[in-house]
Amino acid sequence: MPTSIDSPLLKQCQQIVTSSVLTPEQKRHFLALEAENALPYPEISAQAQAALADGAICDMFEGHAPYKPRYVLPDYARFLANGSAWLELEGAQDLDDALSLLSILYHHVPSRHSNAVYLGHLDELLSPYVRILTQDEIDIRIKRFCAISRSHAAGRLHSRHICPHDTPITRAILRALRPS
Repeated sequence: MPTSIDSPLLKQCQQIVTSSVLTPEQKRHFLALEAENALPYPEISAQAQAALADGAICDMFEGHAPYKPRYVLPDYARFLANGSAWLELEGAQDLDDALSLLSILYHHVPSRHSNAVYLGHLDELLSPYVRILTQDEIDIRIKRFCAISRSHAAGRLHSRHICPHDTPITRAILRALRPS
């Protein structure tokens, strides 16, 4: 059944689809958000409705269908050690495995951004997998990992993802995060 493009929802979807500044992944995210917001808002008390209307509280524009959590704290160390039957992945054997496994898992952690917000304390998580690598080899791998993290809205690597210990991973992360 054809629908008129005059509806506000379809106009907004058309703008998203034809945008020249959004990536395909961003388009998919914003189209999904439009679909969520086309659903009725969850039932809330009159007090909460008034607080939302007055701006006293904010739903952070996360959509009308709260089916995804804001923060999830996976046990990344356990995942790296054991892998995942659901994802059909074995545990990490070296730093390359560990970085690949984390990149895969970050994509599957449910959150409002469709990527992990909490990345774990990477220096603690990754240090057991360094083994015989030189600092330069570690730096190269961490720099690539940081480049991947920059492509995710919420899962961007920050200094908060390291502990206050001096490790080769910590040094590599700090160098990778250093402004150019």
